[in-house]
Amino acid sequence: MPDVAVRLAGVETGEYHFANTINQDKYDGIKGRADIAAAAVKPYGWVTAVPNHKQGVMANKKIRQALQTVLDMEPIMAAGVGNKDFYRLSGTLFYPEQPAFYSTTGVTGYNLKNKDRARALLKEAGYTGQPVRWVTTKEYEWMYNTAVVAKQQMEEAGFVVDLQVVDWATLVQRRNKPELFDLFSTGFTFNPDPALASSLQCNWPGWWCAEEKDKLMADLARETDPKKRRAIIERLQAIFYEDVGRIKLGDYYLLQAMRKDLRGFKAGPYLYFWNAWLVK
Repeated sequence: MPDVAVRLAGVETGEYHFANTINQDKYDGIKGRADIAAAAVKPYGWVTAVPNHKQGVMANKKIRQALQTVLDMEPIMAAGVGNKDFYRLSGTLFYPEQPAFYSTTGVTGYNLKNKDRARALLKEAGYTGQPVRWVTTKEYEWMYNTAVVAKQQMEEAGFVVDLQVVDWATLVQRRNKPELFDLFSTGFTFNPDPALASSLQCNWPGWWCAEEKDKLMADLARETDPKKRRAIIERLQAIFYEDVGRIKLGDYYLLQAMRKDLRGFKAGPYLYFWNAWLVK
């Protein structure tokens, strides 16, 4: 059932027992109902804008740094998610609920909201108003709404932004062709192990390939000592912000609604039952 409103209405009327991915701004309206339970899936993922490292305007690191520097994440995440209970301002690559992987070390470029510094970086980069083609979609409202607010902030610093709103299938097609975009909207969902994270892979769309980062990812896949893994993660976070691998906007949580006569279900991120021991 692709329509969010129909999914929720079906649970409210009793036609469905369970509905996934309900708009978070509906939470206050359903949490007090005697017949419906509302569950927040926390952690779930983080909202991101993915720059094209292979070609185009975002292949210039200083321009990526200017983008990272200008953004004010609170209004961006508020526009995207709506209910403050369902988002968190956090620049870490992994979540507090993953204590084996979570660290704030190396998080140096998150939520800087510095327009003057962003303008200076654009000048250093020789930016002359080339349009930044940002591909997003209204099929996921949080993608579109976060992109709209970020676009406004970018333009205040001197960026020219061409926001291209397409259906999700078209976005997925375009993000595989480096000549067709400079940024695209998406989300990275909960991952049980850092070595498997799409946000850090060289061959994932956006093509963030960096020699030290890629070596560290290979080391991470082989390493079993928790302290050594944490040190690798902390260095990866530092490189993430130095090179602006992706633009992390913030963490977001999924809202699920279910009839209270549904038994035996426990809300959790993807692969929850397989990796629950990792997040406890």
